[in-house]
Amino acid sequence: MKRRSFIIFVFILFAAVVQGQSAEFEGIDIHGFISQGYLYSNKNNYLGESEKGSFQFNEMGINFSKDMTENLRIGMQFFSRDLGETGNNTVEIDWAYGDYHWQDWLGFRAGLMKMPHGLYNETRDIDMLRTWILLPQSVYNETTRDYYTRLWGIGAYGEIDLKSSGSLSYRALIGTYAPNPDNSGLIQSIRDGSPFPLEVTDFDNGIQYSGSLQWRSPFKGFRLGITSYKQNAFNATIRNLVPLSKFVPAGLAWQVDIENWATVFSAEYIQKKLTIAAEYRYRENSYYANLLSPEISWKSEAYYLSAAYRFTDFFEIGSYYSIAYPDKDDRDGDRFKAKGQPDFRAWQKDFSVTARFDFNQYWLFKIEGHLMNGVGDLFIQDNPNGFEKNWYLLAAKVTFNF
Repeated sequence: MKRRSFIIFVFILFAAVVQGQSAEFEGIDIHGFISQGYLYSNKNNYLGESEKGSFQFNEMGINFSKDMTENLRIGMQFFSRDLGETGNNTVEIDWAYGDYHWQDWLGFRAGLMKMPHGLYNETRDIDMLRTWILLPQSVYNETTRDYYTRLWGIGAYGEIDLKSSGSLSYRALIGTYAPNPDNSGLIQSIRDGSPFPLEVTDFDNGIQYSGSLQWRSPFKGFRLGITSYKQNAFNATIRNLVPLSKFVPAGLAWQVDIENWATVFSAEYIQKKLTIAAEYRYRENSYYANLLSPEISWKSEAYYLSAAYRFTDFFEIGSYYSIAYPDKDDRDGDRFKAKGQPDFRAWQKDFSVTARFDFNQYWLFKIEGHLMNGVGDLFIQDNPNGFEKNWYLLAAKVTFNF
């Protein structure tokens, strides 16, 4: 069934392309994209079986939107992606909402919406809008992308003119996450992120509150932002597939509740052909399982600095340095060493360089190298033979958009 729906989706996308790049049909705007990528790492499997080289790295989408009145616009996007064990080219509705723009300072949206998180979360599906193949993973984790990019609910937004002081835009949302299929990145991270095999048999999403403030300064090209969300993330039933001890047999049901709160501070400066950005993310997590007591909590932090320069309409180059600490109180990995595990599981440091080539307004190609230190975002189940501290990742991607 999944294969049939994927083939139909590809056919619809192809038909839209044939009709005309950047199409419009009876007042309906039609846009779309399709990309194919490749991942290779010399050590450690990351985002799939990258040590063998993986072409399980593609995405495609097609969206339709229409102005119903002067103030009301509706739209939706179908989306499909494959990233290792995540996605598997299942076609789903990526976003679908109505937007009522009453005044510049106040508008309303309802439906399945993109949630604000940092500078680029709401546009991360659109490859042509960014330099990188992989956004800094410290802030924009690709594995759990399908869970932390959208929610069902309602929201308000607007932009307030501050005259000589620039402008202030805001967004406020309340809702719940879209249902997660078995091949979602979050389910995969639960299953594979543990030292022992797990099965997720039930999953209930919680309520989320999300908001953002962004100040565009009177200095052209400079903006500051803050985004934050509080979530009663989910309640799940999890079963361990192997005995953990003589007291904990296989198949035991664990009722798990997870909550977290996160804030991202952002800054960006664009001056002609140069773009510089920096972001810092702080998150508090709490975890409770009915077989464990007391509640477990921890704090994580991540940040990056990036710069990109467009030399010509055809060629752009960019670089970033990104650091993630899954547990900010254990940056040196002492807790891992105490358990007989390598200390470099406590961090992941990533120095990346990207070259982008725009052949025309429809086609582009990117190639990207990552020098990695640490494995803070890698899964044990993907690396049964252990980890290596220093490694590199090569990524390449070709994209067509219309």
